[in-house]
Amino acid sequence: MRGSWRAVAMVLSGLATAGSAVAQQAAQEAEGPTVEASVGTAVQDRTLQGAAETFPASVGTVYCFTKVGKTRSGDVIEHVWYHGEQEVGRVKLNIGGSPWRTWSSKVVPPEATGDWRVDVVQEGKVLKSVSFKVQ
Repeated sequence: MRGSWRAVAMVLSGLATAGSAVAQQAAQEAEGPTVEASVGTAVQDRTLQGAAETFPASVGTVYCFTKVGKTRSGDVIEHVWYHGEQEVGRVKLNIGGSPWRTWSSKVVPPEATGDWRVDVVQEGKVLKSVSFKVQ
């Protein structure tokens, strides 16, 4: 009889551990995706080049490079580009897995100096915001 109770206790302990793992996974999914983002002057071999917070007016094109995790294939994020408070571009980016790297770019005219930012958005929620200056 004593051995039976030990077996029951071990089974119940295993169920509690499995339930805890399922709860942790559900909590992570509820938190949403993880996002890293930065801006630079090029993307080569899926790597951002020329990362900076300030660019000269002659920069030409700025790239926003984003790495997302805790996502599913088929998810979509957007890069929303702002010059000051005015939206100047919106790019939809499809996610192919997790983790996933993707990027968009914006041509910056020489006269478009000042504060810029790119919001990484999913389903209307800003996941990350990257600010930079053009001077």
